[in-house]
Amino acid sequence: MNGMRPMKRFPLFCIAVIVLSALPAFASENIRVAIADNQRAVSLKSLSGLLLAGTPSNGREKLLHFTPASVNGQPVRVRSTDEFTQVNGKQYRGWVELRKKKNGLLLVVNELDLEEYLMGVIAAEMPPDWDFEALKAQAVASRTYALYEKRMAGKRPYHILSTITNQVYNGSNGEHGRSVKAVKETKGLILMYQGKAIPAFYHANCGGHTENASEIWDIDAPYLKGVDCECQDILKDGLWEKRISISLLVDVLRRQGYNINDISDIGISGITPAGRVRNVTLRSARGTTTVPAETLRAALGSTVVPSVFFELELSEGEAVFSGRGSGHGVGLCQWGAKEMAGKGFDFKAILAHYYPGAVIVRMK
Repeated sequence: MNGMRPMKRFPLFCIAVIVLSALPAFASENIRVAIADNQRAVSLKSLSGLLLAGTPSNGREKLLHFTPASVNGQPVRVRSTDEFTQVNGKQYRGWVELRKKKNGLLLVVNELDLEEYLMGVIAAEMPPDWDFEALKAQAVASRTYALYEKRMAGKRPYHILSTITNQVYNGSNGEHGRSVKAVKETKGLILMYQGKAIPAFYHANCGGHTENASEIWDIDAPYLKGVDCECQDILKDGLWEKRISISLLVDVLRRQGYNINDISDIGISGITPAGRVRNVTLRSARGTTTVPAETLRAALGSTVVPSVFFELELSEGEAVFSGRGSGHGVGLCQWGAKEMAGKGFDFKAILAHYYPGAVIVRMK
């Protein structure tokens, strides 16, 4: 593969991530998660009864239906008299808030304790039967990422999305015993650099080397520099090939605003230090068009082109992507974390490897 670096073995030691044990006891923190958007109707249910904030309701109502017409200018906040409120059939802890948007539809936000939120995240982001130290590393990374998104949310009515755009959250339906234990055993621990929670990005499989964040986003930080990784040693389906018809590729690019009607040749322009593609060049009767590789990947779909760690050629009317890895490649490589945990590294060493220079602290 173009620009591929030789694989290195993990060193016999890792620079330890420092845990500052002398900090004050952990204090809980809430987070607001957008769990449904642009809804024409929302049903809330609790077998024990529902409470409406700001009303004298006594929890007798067990089923409530909301439409945009029933939600006026002020948000409606509802919670169960016990732990869980069902929203369109899925269970959530904490408060459920309904807001009428400018487009006349409903936004549904789940507000709950950060630690309870994480219990519904970890099993969705990493298989719960993986090595426990990998699950703990994921818990710290997810907690840090959520806190970072909260700090960056500004006046937005929610802090984070419940989808792959941020990190997947399935409410209490997504909880699993081992994942919940990983959250509890790392309670309050986050990654920081110079006193601030870092954007602790993570991905499935880096393909052998993680990427500098500066190659993808406007982030140039020491804790998001690329490192060697042995994820390919254990991932059986790490190599992939995807064939995209030229007609589909042209249609996708035109919908992205590119003025292109045909493709006579296709190639790669620029490789990152880790070996990923920076740009894709397409030649047609109108000339040469250059498209950022991540833009093309996003337009085609992340499942169609799993990563930009690929080679590319034109063959029999198709663009053939031959690649490795899955995801953007920045930060924690989940399959690499699994490999390290299997070799006896604890979650602190895993985090030290993938976020060099960051420290683990307990939230104040």
